Amino acid sequence: MRVHFGRWCNGDPNFHSRTGSLADKAVQHSKRKAAESELSNVFIEGQKIDNVHSFVYLGGKQQCDGDDVIEVKYRMDIAQAEFSKLWRFWQDRRLPLSMKIRMYRVAVCSTFTHAPESWELSEIVRKKVNGFNSRCLHVITGRPHRETATDPIYNLVLDIRRRRLRFLGHLLRMDSSRLVRRAFLAYVYGGEQIPEGSLLQDCPKIPLESLVELAMDRSKWKKIVRENPLNSL
Repeated sequence: MRVHFGRWCNGDPNFHSRTGSLADKAVQHSKRKAAESELSNVFIEGQKIDNVHSFVYLGGKQQCDGDDVIEVKYRMDIAQAEFSKLWRFWQDRRLPLSMKIRMYRVAVCSTFTHAPESWELSEIVRKKVNGFNSRCLHVITGRPHRETATDPIYNLVLDIRRRRLRFLGHLLRMDSSRLVRRAFLAYVYGGEQIPEGSLLQDCPKIPLESLVELAMDRSKWKKIVRENPLNSL
């Protein structure tokens, strides 16, 4: 069978790569670079700041279009590399499963979940996190992908959501003069509806003033963290 690459090699404008393929991503990247070069630049004390579509800062990847998935993908790639380094460890049948799960949580999940409090934990993001966890647990335990996705031995999504709830309690207990608390309150009161995946998605549905009073009682807040969210996937 002969394969013809003429249209693609010759730059035929009527030929389009499959959406999501490596070729399509390369084309979209080149278009973004071209668009960035046409934008006006910002100058700080006479120094020109380059226009970029995305950049890495403090371990997180930021993107100019506000994509809430790009940072999760970035951390996932780093965690996947760490997981692959431990391939022989996962395959060693002499080691107990409990030891492998502890290693997975310490060496891989801790790398993945860098500052998840800042993520917009939307349904898309939760599915990506659960998919990553499912693939890793499939390798570690040998269980089918469907089982590791619906009944994981370690629920990474649930762990992230509980961690975000703990951070929310800490944030609500902060002094009212703290900038991060003031920014959060402005975020809450700035819109008519709380966006999907916000820090408030798993907390009790009560007025914010009552939520602050509840957070001041650490024992009650710890109970909320333990018992919620009931539906993690």
